[in-house]
Amino acid sequence: MLLLAGALVSGFLGYKLMGWWVPAAVACAVLAMQAVSFQGVLSTAGSMSGYVQILAMSGAMCLLMFYATFSMGRSWGLRRRRKRR
Repeated sequence: MLLLAGALVSGFLGYKLMGWWVPAAVACAVLAMQAVSFQGVLSTAGSMSGYVQILAMSGAMCLLMFYATFSMGRSWGLRRRRKRR
C-alpha cells in the first residue's frame, strides 16, 4: 500500500514539474514508514540481516518505481504545458 501511495504522490509531483530530487525524497519517506512497519514483524533476535535485506530490496524497488512514475507524470505535465501555449 505504501508503494502505491508513494507512486501516486511521485507521479503527481512529476506532473507539477518539480525537481528530479523529489522521487528520492518520497522514496526515503516511504522507506522510513516501511522500516517502522517491518520492525514489528521482523524484530526477532536473529533476523537483523533479513530485516536489512528486505529494506534494501524495498528501497531499490521504491526508487525504481517512483522515478518511473515521476517521469510519466513529468512528460504529461510538459505535454499539457505545450498545449496551453
